[in-house]
Amino acid sequence: MAASGAFEWLTTGDQAFAVGAAAIEGAQRSIRLEAYTYTDSELGLRLLGRLLEARHRGVRVRVLIDAVGSVELPQSFWEPLLAAGGEVRWFNPLSLERFAVRDHRKLLVCDERVALIGGFNVAPEYQGDGVTRGWRDLGLRVEGELAAELAVSFDDLFARADFRHRPILRLRRFAAKKTVPAHEWQLLLSGPGRGSRHRPGIPGPR
Repeated sequence: MAASGAFEWLTTGDQAFAVGAAAIEGAQRSIRLEAYTYTDSELGLRLLGRLLEARHRGVRVRVLIDAVGSVELPQSFWEPLLAAGGEVRWFNPLSLERFAVRDHRKLLVCDERVALIGGFNVAPEYQGDGVTRGWRDLGLRVEGELAAELAVSFDDLFARADFRHRPILRLRRFAAKKTVPAHEWQLLLSGPGRGSRHRPGIPGPR
């Protein structure tokens, strides 16, 4: 496993999507993908194709997308992945009672070893260099202990995505978690829940 501090800044959408593609292609055991907005676009179809390839070589593939952020994405989009044994959940299916409880995080974890976090959604407007083409945003690739902790945070939301659990469980606070000595790293997890929460920092899913 790589050292806890191994990281790479991702300063453009083109760079982030290329690094993410390489991580998916290299995955051997598991892929966790979480996004607020996922579009039925050339970019979205390419990513779906890579997830299918991973599933066909025996990798466990799980996808979590927000039901409002990806409201224009038809559920049929995921049928090929589901048919191949992948798992897909929509976070907080539309309900007037809890409409504002959303999952804005963007996260990719491969083999609990490599993770990508930041602000890039799977949408065409995020492609480019952020100056001459596409929206400007920022991401980070991390390895080691933090990637494993981010995988755990994904599992937590994935398990509660449909809101069938008791409110106290589904809306609990996401507290800061120190995974390695504080002078090196501090992982701040944010997510839907009650009360004030830490804004996602670096590293921490946005």
